[in-house]
Amino acid sequence: MKFQSGKLGAPKGHPKYERPEPIPTITVEYSEDECPHCHAKLSSPTETKSIIEEEIPEPQPIRVLEHKINSYVCPRCHKKVVARNKAPSGRFGKNVQTHVALLKFEDRLPLRKVENSLNRNHKLKITNTGIYGITKQVARKLDKNHYDTIKEIRSAKIIYVDETAYKLNGKTWWLWTFVCENCILFVIRKSRCKKVIEEILGKKFKGIIVSDGWIVYSKFAEILQRCWAHLLRECDALEEKHKDFNFKNKQIHDLFIEICKIREEHPPDDKRIFLQREMKDRLEFAAGNMFGDYRFKKLGKKILNGLDAWFTCVVHTDVEPTNNFAEQALRELIVQRKITGGLRSEDGAFVLERITTCLASWKKQGKPLFETLRSYL
Repeated sequence: MKFQSGKLGAPKGHPKYERPEPIPTITVEYSEDECPHCHAKLSSPTETKSIIEEEIPEPQPIRVLEHKINSYVCPRCHKKVVARNKAPSGRFGKNVQTHVALLKFEDRLPLRKVENSLNRNHKLKITNTGIYGITKQVARKLDKNHYDTIKEIRSAKIIYVDETAYKLNGKTWWLWTFVCENCILFVIRKSRCKKVIEEILGKKFKGIIVSDGWIVYSKFAEILQRCWAHLLRECDALEEKHKDFNFKNKQIHDLFIEICKIREEHPPDDKRIFLQREMKDRLEFAAGNMFGDYRFKKLGKKILNGLDAWFTCVVHTDVEPTNNFAEQALRELIVQRKITGGLRSEDGAFVLERITTCLASWKKQGKPLFETLRSYL
């Protein structure tokens, strides 16, 4: 096996990353009263060297709280009176629930690994079934937050949408993601059709959808932006397979470079509209030339079918030319899918939707995950 000889770290010219210097919470000072050689008394030190050590606490056992709730019978009205209390409804406290949810869905640990982590760090023994039960409790408490995220998605002006296959009890379901400026939504459905988009966005959605070439988006959205990343990848793959496609590939790549330049320079509205029409004509011409070769005809047809959606980002410069936001959102759950192989039940889908939607949205909003999740429990 050969190992790369390149140096680790950022490339040349990249700003150097340095961790911020921590503020000491404990200071240990080392001093001497006399010289170890001649036993003469020493005065004040001439120099002090400071060494910072960062350490984590040793694993801490759990606290076990017993809540005793007294009941009474009123001597006057004879009604039962239960003492007001803050006792939990379940056996495990907020910190335990928060840790379990983050270990499972943020750290991507299988249930048995979550079990091992809790036992190793806190001497807390919970079975796989118990851990799964905790995630269900957390998901139920996040149900309203999930619904509020759907409402925010519906009111957004720009939505990035993508979907991928997800096994549920051995059958193929679909994991959908909807990404807007402030939140990320995940839903798992049996279908990959238009009714899922209508369910989430409503039938009166007037915003812009950024997506790949899946036909259901073009049937739903009035304004659509097709993903250039998908198109460029397909063009590169064709050139790698057929070297004589290089000129056509260059035409497509040049158009994308111009798109990026226009968005960077941000010319006036009327000029952007003119450039959109001119670039659309050039793309149409390039795609039409592909029909003369059976090897490239499929790609040419795909380009022409979405011709009105390739340059939305030229006029609406707040719209990205790629669907990378949605693809990046799905990436985390795709890794989890590879680890677990999928889901075993619809209850598991409910848990996955609720918890991952909240965690992804809070990260996008820059909120601390532990404190935020705990506040909902």
